[in-house]
Amino acid sequence: MVQITINLTVARNKLSQGNVNRGRYALANQSLADMNQFVPMDEDILRMTGHVNNDGSGAIWDTPYAANLFYMPKYNYTTPGTGPRWDIKAKRIFMSDWINAFLKGADW
Repeated sequence: MVQITINLTVARNKLSQGNVNRGRYALANQSLADMNQFVPMDEDILRMTGHVNNDGSGAIWDTPYAANLFYMPKYNYTTPGTGPRWDIKAKRIFMSDWINAFLKGADW
C-alpha cells in the first residue's frame, strides 16, 4: 500500500480571495490607464472622472454624458484616436498587459 499526502497550502494561498481581489484591482487600474488615451477629450473632464470601483470590479467614467460618448458611433469626436467603445480599442492593444497586471497583482 502506498499513501500519498499532498500539501495544498501554497496553492490555496495563491488562489485565495484576497489574491484574486488584489489582482482584479491591479487589472482595473492598468486598464483604466490604458483606456484613458482613447476616451474623448474636449475639456478633459471625462478623462479626469475615470476611476476604479472600490472593489476593483471595473473602471468607471462618471459624467452625465459618459455613456452617450461610449456608445455613440456617429458623434464627431474631435481628438484623433478617440471615439466610442474605448474599451475595445484598448483591449486589442493592451490585453496581454492586463493579464500580466492581474497575475502580478494576484501574486501568481
